[in-house]
Amino acid sequence: MASGVTSVLCCPCRCIFCGLLSCILSVVACVLIVAGLVFLTLYLLFRPHLVHATAASADLANFTLTPRTWILRYNLTVAVALRNPNTRIAIRYAAVQADAYYQGQPFGHAALPEFFQDTGERTEVMAQFVGQHPLEGGVAAAAFRKEAIDHARFSLDVKVRAKMSLKVWAFTVPGPRPRIDCPLLIQRRNLTTGAASTEFQPTDCRVWF
Repeated sequence: MASGVTSVLCCPCRCIFCGLLSCILSVVACVLIVAGLVFLTLYLLFRPHLVHATAASADLANFTLTPRTWILRYNLTVAVALRNPNTRIAIRYAAVQADAYYQGQPFGHAALPEFFQDTGERTEVMAQFVGQHPLEGGVAAAAFRKEAIDHARFSLDVKVRAKMSLKVWAFTVPGPRPRIDCPLLIQRRNLTTGAASTEFQPTDCRVWF
C-alpha cells in the first residue's frame, strides 16, 4: 500500500521533469540546426580560403658557431609574402611575430608591424634576426658542422604568428590565429667575399590555424 502511494506521488514529478527535459532538448536541437544553416549559408556566400604564404627572399649574411661554447651568431633576413585569396573577406593582422629555428631550437625573434590586407592583395613582410644564441646539445652542433662543410647551406625554419580579424562589408569579426611555417634552405654568404654563390629560390610555406 505504501509503495502505491509513493508511486502516485512521484508520477506527476516525473511527468514534469520529462516534459521539461524534452522541451530543453527540442530547443537545443533547433538552435544547433539554425546555427548550422547560418554557418552553411555564410560559407556558401563568402567562400573563405586560407591565406597563401611564400618565403619570397632570404639572405643569410652571417651564420657561424663558435667552437666548444656552441654560441650561434646569426644575421638572417627573410621576406614572407602573404596573399589574401578571398574575394569578399578583407583581413587585418595584429601582434605579428616571427621566430627563427635551427634544428628545432629557436634562436631569433622579430616583432613585425600590423597591416591590413584587402581582398586579393599580396603583402610582403620583412623579418630580420640579428644576434647570438647558444645551441643546446651536441646533435645540433654536429648538424651545423656537417652543413657548414656541405657548401654552407643551412636548413632553417621561420615561423610567423598573428592575430587575425576579418572584415566583411562594414562588419569586423575576430578571426583565427594563423600559424605559418616556412622551411628554408639558405646558403650563407661567403665569409671572405660576402657574396652568396647561389640565389635563393622562393619557397612555399605551410599555413594552418
